[in-house]
Amino acid sequence: MRKIFLPLIAILLAIGCKSKEEKANELINAELFKTLYDYESYQPIETIIDSAFTTIYRDSTILNYAIKASASFKLTNEYLQKTQNAKEIMEIWVTSYSSSYGRRKYQEANEEFNEYLNLAEKTIEITTAYRDSIREAVEFFQSEFIGWEAKHKFRCKTKGGNPDIADYVYIFDPEMKEIIYTEDSNDEDLLQLRENIDELISEDS
Repeated sequence: MRKIFLPLIAILLAIGCKSKEEKANELINAELFKTLYDYESYQPIETIIDSAFTTIYRDSTILNYAIKASASFKLTNEYLQKTQNAKEIMEIWVTSYSSSYGRRKYQEANEEFNEYLNLAEKTIEITTAYRDSIREAVEFFQSEFIGWEAKHKFRCKTKGGNPDIADYVYIFDPEMKEIIYTEDSNDEDLLQLRENIDELISEDS
């Protein structure tokens, strides 16, 4: 019995002594098995482990404010473009103001100008409110340890069969038993959103 018991203890100790990188790679491998289009082409390149902390760029409240502020800002630009178009039309018909048709076209453009200018002013107020909310949230934000972070680089094939190199970030719970957050480091929408946050909290915003 002792001859069986001692090797069993050694196996259990070996399992319990896995490095963070080994644990991370096992969890990542299991996740990619479920999510990659062509898992057979998966080839890990590098995994870098570090402590994970909360950050303003992953805070759900700040991200929500930033998304809404960006949408509002986009509307502002659209409304301002329409006011500019209306202004150009007004300038065209102002010289024909003496005719009833010219006056009507000028007045229509003038109404559009005032309408879109009013909408632009409202969306500017909305954007400003979201910006102020973001600044307040950032001011009182406190970074906290939440587990472990793995920057994982790997090769795989896309849906079109083309080879690609991907960079992902995985965050694990403190015991490294599960993945609690995943992001594509090259996600353009995410990168743009973080850039928007930087702009919104800057003094020149």
